[in-house]
Parts: sequence; C-alpha cells; structure tokens
Amino acid sequence: MANTKTIARNVGWFGIENAVGLIVTTFTSIAIARTLGPSKMGYVIYVNWIASIVSSLGSLGIPDTTRKYMAEFLGKGDRGTARYIYFRTLMLQAVLATVATAGILVWVLGDASPEFRVVSVLLVLSIWPAMVNFVSAQANVATEKLSTNLPGSIWSMVAFFLAIGATVVFKWGLVGVGASMLCMRSVDFAVRFFPTMIRILGWETTHVQPAGLPGRMMSFAWQSVTSMVLALIVWNRSEVVLLRYLCADIRQIAFYSVAFSLADRLLITSSVFGSAASATIFAQYGRDKSRLPAITASSFRYLALTSIPLHFIAAALAVPALLLLYGQQYDGAAVVVTLAPLLCMPKAFIGPVQSLLQSAERQSIIIFATVFAGVVDLSVAALLIPKHGAVGACLGSGAAQVMALGTMWAIAIHRYKVQLPWMQVAKITIISTLASLTAHFVAVCFSPLWAVVLGGSAALVVLFGLTYLMRVLEPEDHSRFHTLSSMLPKLIAGPVNAILQMLIRASTAEASEFGI
Repeated sequence: MANTKTIARNVGWFGIENAVGLIVTTFTSIAIARTLGPSKMGYVIYVNWIASIVSSLGSLGIPDTTRKYMAEFLGKGDRGTARYIYFRTLMLQAVLATVATAGILVWVLGDASPEFRVVSVLLVLSIWPAMVNFVSAQANVATEKLSTNLPGSIWSMVAFFLAIGATVVFKWGLVGVGASMLCMRSVDFAVRFFPTMIRILGWETTHVQPAGLPGRMMSFAWQSVTSMVLALIVWNRSEVVLLRYLCADIRQIAFYSVAFSLADRLLITSSVFGSAASATIFAQYGRDKSRLPAITASSFRYLALTSIPLHFIAAALAVPALLLLYGQQYDGAAVVVTLAPLLCMPKAFIGPVQSLLQSAERQSIIIFATVFAGVVDLSVAALLIPKHGAVGACLGSGAAQVMALGTMWAIAIHRYKVQLPWMQVAKITIISTLASLTAHFVAVCFSPLWAVVLGGSAALVVLFGLTYLMRVLEPEDHSRFHTLSSMLPKLIAGPVNAILQMLIRASTAEASEFGI
C-alpha cells in the first residue's frame, strides 16, 4: 500500500504541473494558430518540430540514465552514489547540449529563408536550456518527489503565457513566437536547476562505487539514445517530414499538427500517472524486484480506467471542438482530428511497460519493438500521404503505435508474468463506446459550443451510470483515490468524494454478497 500511496501522491503533484501546462499551451497554441494561419503555421511547426526532436533526444539517454540509476541507489539508501551519478550525468549532458545546439544552429542559418531565419534561430537556442534541464527533472523523479518539479513548470508557463499575450497584442509575429519559446525554456531551467543542485549538494559525498557501474550506465545511455532515435519515428510525429516532402499542400502539416496537438492533450492523465508509476517502478527495482509485475499490472488498469473513456468521447466531439477553438480556416482537419484521439490512444499505455523493461535493463526489447513499428509507420505513411495528406500521416502513426505497444506488452506479459485485468478492460471499453455514441448523437444537433458542452455532459452521465452498474471500481481503490481527492480544494473534493464513494461502495457491496 505504501507504493500505491506514493504513486497517488505523485500523480497529484504531476497532475497539477500538467494541468497548468495544458491550460496555458491550449490557449497559447490557439492564439498562435489563429494569428498566423495554417500556411505560416506549417513552416513554424516544421522548424519547432526539429528543435523539439533534438531536445527530446536529450530527454532520454543521459537523463534517463540519471533517473534509472539514481532511483536504484536511492532505493537502497545510498545517497552518496546517487549524488555522484547526478553530477557525472549533468556534466555530460551540458556538453552534449552545447554540441547539439551549435550543430542545429548552423543548419537553420543555411536552410531557413529570410522570413523565417530569426524565429528559427530563437527556437534552436531554446534547445540548450531544455536539454540540460532534463537531468534535474529526472533527478527529482528519481527521489519519488515529483512536487519538486512543480515550481519550474508553473513559472515557465506563466512566462510563456505573458510572452505570447504580448506577441498577439503588439503583433510581434514569428519573432515573438520564437522568443516566447526561448523565454519559457530558460525560466524552466533556472527555476528547476538551482534548487535541485542545492538539495543534492547537501547529500553525503562518501560512496563506494559498485563494480561495473560506469559500464552499466554507459551501456544503458547508448541503448536509451538508440531507442529514442527509433521512437521518434513512432511517437514524435516523424510524419511531419514526410508531409513536408511528399505533399504539395503545406497546410497539411498544420492540419496534422493541430489534430495531434488536441489529441496529445488527452494524454495528460496517462502521462501524469505513467510518470508517477515509473518513479516507483525504478525505485522498487532497488527495493524488491519481485513486486514489479504487480505494480505494472495495476498501473495498466488505472491507465485503462482513465484513458479509454477519455479518448473515445473525445473522438465523438473532436470536430465541434476543432471548429470552436480554431475556426473555419482549419475545417480541412476534420477527418484527421476525429481519427487522432483513437489512433494516439496506445501511447497512453507505454509508461509502465517501458519502465519495467528499462528497470531490468532490457532496452533491447524496446528497440526491437520500435524498429518493427517504425517500418510499419514509414511504409503506411509514405504510401498514403501523397494522396491523403494528413489523414495518411495519422493512419501511419496509429498503425505504428499499435504495433509497438502490442509487441512490448506481449513480451512483458510472457517474460515477467504480468497479469493484466482483461475483464475490466473489456467493461471499460464497452462503457466508453456507449458514452461516445451518446456524445455523437447529441452533438450533431447543436452548434460547436453547445455540441461540446451538451454532448460531453451526456457522455459523462452515461459513463458514470454504466461504471456504477457494471461495478468497475474495486474496494481498494478508495484509499488511492482519497489520496488524490485530498489534494483538491474542499469545494471540489466534496462532490468528487461523494461520487467515488457511491461507485466504490457499489463494488464493495457486490463483493460482500459473494463472500469476497
């Protein structure tokens, strides 16, 4: 129960961090998209995607090594070795960030047209603080105290919101967008880096370096980088490059990006829970490996409970939401925005299985699954993009995600005897399908605003009603959800607790009736 409460507490903190980011990025992305229009947005998205990919390459490899080995030794109570790992990996990451930023800067100066040169340079300069910041962020995750990452995220989002607001008001255009991104990542770095450094400097310096630790860390880092490079094809919209060169309509990049940006917002719950669970999985590897399959299976259950209903209902309301937020100039994204929530749903389940395999230093399995999925992605996307544009890119991405996740989970189930709750997943899928259909038939009768409001409300009524009738929640869920609800304001916590009490009490009563 200690692990589940730690996960629940971290879900709460990471949830606050992501909720703030979700609200700010939603409003700012809409403001930018409406101001620039799909044509200018297409090129900015392309350059920002390149910069984000380079930053993402730095988010695994060395930072991932920091998290894995710091968590392992902190789980053993060895803070001296964890301190050594932090400073060793931080130095390496700073050097890598400098080289990467300089290399991409040379590329954009030669490739970008004069109209986009300044914004491109600003976006590339934001790579350095983003890459170095990943080490401190993952060090905080390794301590299982995700609350320490919250201040940096909050202040950086505030800075970004104000900068984008000024860009819209004063019509700074592309330069304002690039400067806002650089400002956000610099603030995030400064607010997170120095407190983390001070905390870790306070740890004891004495440690006995285990035999072979540098070799293990180097091997793990290279495998992480390799898996990340391959994962870019499957998880990070690599289809943008294919759209750039295989499709004459530059707007298709904007349509594809808008659709998946909306869909990515849905992954906030899985990202929050997956990150919290991952922190415990890595630490549990140092405490007691035998409990890892049970923790992984439990994580899968909660991801299914939150992600499947959310993605199904979102698919039904995607078109009215698109028109409401982005306007008629983005109506060409209607089909892809409907498909995106369903096709990106597999990504919600990657956290626990990836952490399980990484904690056991079995990244070769992740690499194998990603290579397999990457071949599928590029094949399907290259075949469909010339004729179908963003829709073809979406189908390629979705097919790849299904292949990657299916392969990883199948191997994990076989190798580590992870027992997934298939009956509950079936119940959740049936409930979600009925709620989604309800949302659709209500939404088609109204304008975009009322379609989202009334369709979403009707879907929630069906969702909670069927969750009660089909006894989806279990008695032990009470203490876990209570840990989360206790972090809410009292005005919200009261109704949330009442609903959960009703749903869980129904399951408890059924269990008692059968003598369980």
